[in-house]
Amino acid sequence: MTLYEVLLYFHILAAMFWVGGSIMLMIISGRVDRTGDVQFRARFMQTAAVVGPVIGVSSLLVLGAGIGMVLERDAIELSHTWIWLALTLFGVTAIGGMAYFGPASKKIVAALEAGQTEEADRRMRTFNFASRFDTLLLLVIVGLMVFKPGG
Repeated sequence: MTLYEVLLYFHILAAMFWVGGSIMLMIISGRVDRTGDVQFRARFMQTAAVVGPVIGVSSLLVLGAGIGMVLERDAIELSHTWIWLALTLFGVTAIGGMAYFGPASKKIVAALEAGQTEEADRRMRTFNFASRFDTLLLLVIVGLMVFKPGG
């Protein structure tokens, strides 16, 4: 077993948590939002705030293992289109995740707890749209890793 294989294993394992967790949160969020149950929605958003950091840490593990694989193999370079494009999209989703999802979750919970369901609904629609867009970016990143355009 080579160092590259170990890094690849952790890269794929962490990507499963990152992408899979994001997809599951997106799906469940859409379903929970449609229930209309204010307390259930607030509990879900509080839970999502716990799961979010797990997704964030797994994304950093994906990044670290990926960089390790690039450093380990001479045939792989940061200048390859699929790598720099994936890193750029990673930056977009990471900054978006840190800057938007955590604070947005807290605002939705606060609105629900204050009985401001219209405000919570408005924020939840935006949250779900952002979640879908972020998940799309993650799927594009996975596609870049699999198909390696320009590599």
